[in-house]
Amino acid sequence: MPNGKLLLLEHMRPGNVLLGLLFDMVNPMVVRMMGANINRRTMGNIEKAGWQILKEEHLSGDIVRWIEAKPTSSELKLS
Repeated sequence: MPNGKLLLLEHMRPGNVLLGLLFDMVNPMVVRMMGANINRRTMGNIEKAGWQILKEEHLSGDIVRWIEAKPTSSELKLS
């Protein structure tokens, strides 16, 4: 059975509707200038990738977060 821990220090799209819209609008410019997307929905992507979030700490509002996750049991299927 795989075990382990995923540790992430991530920036992501804010939950605030207006601020999220602003991030969506300026994201193409930021990608061209810096190569990074600022409007990722990271929490959902972590779960879709088969990880269970154990800890989520907001470091700068809800934009920068410390995340700890472990593989979900459904991810443990081996073919």
